Amino acid sequence: MSGVAGYVGRVVVEAIFPQKCPACGSYWSSVPKFSSVGDPHPVASDQYDGLAGVFKAVVRPFLCPDCITSFEAVTSPLCGRCGVMFQSRVGEDHLCSDCMQHPGKFRRARAVGVYSDALMALIHQLKYRAGLALVGPLGQLLQEAFHRHWQPEEVDMVLPIPLHNRRLRQRGFNQAQMLVDAWANAVRKGNRDWYRFPKARKIIVRSRPTAPQTGLGKPERRRNIRHAFTVVDREAVQGRHILLVDDVYTTGATAEEVAHELIRNGADTVDVLTVARTMPYSGS
Repeated sequence: MSGVAGYVGRVVVEAIFPQKCPACGSYWSSVPKFSSVGDPHPVASDQYDGLAGVFKAVVRPFLCPDCITSFEAVTSPLCGRCGVMFQSRVGEDHLCSDCMQHPGKFRRARAVGVYSDALMALIHQLKYRAGLALVGPLGQLLQEAFHRHWQPEEVDMVLPIPLHNRRLRQRGFNQAQMLVDAWANAVRKGNRDWYRFPKARKIIVRSRPTAPQTGLGKPERRRNIRHAFTVVDREAVQGRHILLVDDVYTTGATAEEVAHELIRNGADTVDVLTVARTMPYSGS
């Protein structure tokens, strides 16, 4: 009987305070249909196949059923370095023309999904509307993507892209740091991989404020972010294989600059993992 009462309570709450989908703006109910045995229907096991399935499972309470299907996972064939997907959806992973001409400092960048539709809406909800309930689900997606693209021995330190103190005061939080913390909490509970998450917060800092990157082209982004980061704990990064975490990869200018500073101070390799990636779909 308690299961029925709890279910009815959820229905009543949503009737009074209907949920609005952040992607399309429509009102909908996140309460699942009630089964004949008195329990909400569980998530089907086949929904967990692939990152698209994991996405549906972890963000189902936040998106309407129509918008949740708009998620597009980043899949091969893609550039083996920067992670851009190729227009042709056949063939093997290989380097795009930009990475062949400009190899850069970081070794590999990967993302959970394409920065559009539902995923874009969720990131905006987190970043600009303090939708902190999304930190856990998005952190889980990062953890899933990590295990799909890296072997455990390839990374021994996970660091968020830092915010300048001025921007941190304005926003109130660093979404990249919160995503890393959510991931760290999940693995610590399972007593797995905890060593990758350093307790010291200030290993690398954003040492000067920069203009927002939004609306800038790739050359302008590179100039804007140049010399904006400083390693303050050089011993912590020396000889380490570091994974940088952020919410969105756009041109890679920020990740490239952070990787440059880390490697200049002794890091062995630097990789990049983001929740989303803008996708120009390279033709090469």
